[in-house]
Amino acid sequence: MRPFKCHCGNPVYFENTACQKCQRQLGLDPETLDLLALNLSTDGRLTTPEGLVYRRCSNFHRYYNCNWLLHADDPQDLCFSCRLNDVIPALDRPDNLKLWTRMEEAKRRLLYSLLLFRLPLSGNHEPHFKFLEDSRRNPDVYETFVTTGRWNNTITINIAEADDAARHAAREEMHELYRTVLGHLRHEIGHFYFNLLTSRFEDLEECRRLFGDERTDYQAALQKYYDQGPPADWHQNHISAYAAAHPAEDFAETFAHYLHITDALESARAGGLSVREFDQTDTGWIDEWIKLVITLNEITRSLGVDDAYPFLLSENVKTKLALVHRLVGAQSESHAVDSHQA
Repeated sequence: MRPFKCHCGNPVYFENTACQKCQRQLGLDPETLDLLALNLSTDGRLTTPEGLVYRRCSNFHRYYNCNWLLHADDPQDLCFSCRLNDVIPALDRPDNLKLWTRMEEAKRRLLYSLLLFRLPLSGNHEPHFKFLEDSRRNPDVYETFVTTGRWNNTITINIAEADDAARHAAREEMHELYRTVLGHLRHEIGHFYFNLLTSRFEDLEECRRLFGDERTDYQAALQKYYDQGPPADWHQNHISAYAAAHPAEDFAETFAHYLHITDALESARAGGLSVREFDQTDTGWIDEWIKLVITLNEITRSLGVDDAYPFLLSENVKTKLALVHRLVGAQSESHAVDSHQA
């Protein structure tokens, strides 16, 4: 995440709605990805020092859980991020507002990365989100078990994933090293963008060479994974044990880790811990990440908490990450050319 500053010079953060130093209103413009310092005028409008006029997403006024902005003349009530929701949990249930707010914070971080990389988020490539609860949490709902996953352009996440205790219990049960709401979102969006990123025949062939053939029977592969576990040598070829379940899961896991790493490296550069910039043909950023994460994990261990990034990157995994990096970069360049021509 890039650094943000208020108009007064005070450092502020992606989720902030006001500057703690000067009390100015803050809001994020999804078009520029800038966290803007705003003045509240006597007629209730939010204006920047340069004279641009915005207004708040209605979810800010209803629930105080969104800091994204709309232009003053936008006919919509909800910001770009909140408009992507198809279903949210029943907010009259205990803790659901808190859990949904955590979901939204993670979703906006996901969208920040997608917008930064200029991946398409409209038309056939507009993702939609369902944040659901099942009868294990709420006996009044129909669903007995909500599974996190993606179907067509809709990503579904069980609201229980935002409950720290429930998520930790699931992580232990599944013998996972890492489980977060943001991780789920980044993984599922990897499935969502696979066809777009591999639309060229040569890119699809290279993906199949590195990840395997995504047309392999998915249900049979998943059943084998849950019955037998991953192969003993999965560390040599995959970023996680689950990535070994099926080529489609391998790609989605690698895409998720690509977003983990690039976002974390951007934060590291903002804090002066790293200076490397990304280049579509240079994989030095992967080695930069490995060097950085060793220190990062030592810091978290010094604080008595789990490793921030408990994964090893084999040479095969580095090659897969580099391919994802190239595919995302090619899509970003294509979008930039299309926007310029338009």
